Amino acid sequence: MDELSERLSRLEPLRNRPRNDFAQDAYLRDIVERNLEVAAQCCIDIASRLIALEGGQKPADYQEAILRLGELSILSMDFARQLAPIAGFRNILVHEYLVVDWDKVYANLQRLDDLKQFAIQARAWMLKQSNS
Repeated sequence: MDELSERLSRLEPLRNRPRNDFAQDAYLRDIVERNLEVAAQCCIDIASRLIALEGGQKPADYQEAILRLGELSILSMDFARQLAPIAGFRNILVHEYLVVDWDKVYANLQRLDDLKQFAIQARAWMLKQSNS
């Protein structure tokens, strides 16, 4: 959770940069791409850990891991469906880095609130479990 928070804090000041700045600055693109990749991976890693703690069935893939959190009521199901595509986005960044769609990277930068909401809901679940 700390790493996710760190990545989000690095991305937050960049999300309001104009799309044109992003298009013209390879260093800015690199910073955003890497931090989004790690933030998405953090969500996946956290999801896997929470599923294990809850004794849930192991997911077949990363997207299913996010959806499983909805099934287990760790996240709301609607939110899990909304967030699940971040796993596919992470896969593109990791495996198809030569053909990255920078419009999608920029669009995901605008969706930082989803990653923040993931952290809020995951923390709330963990707090509830520690108080049980």
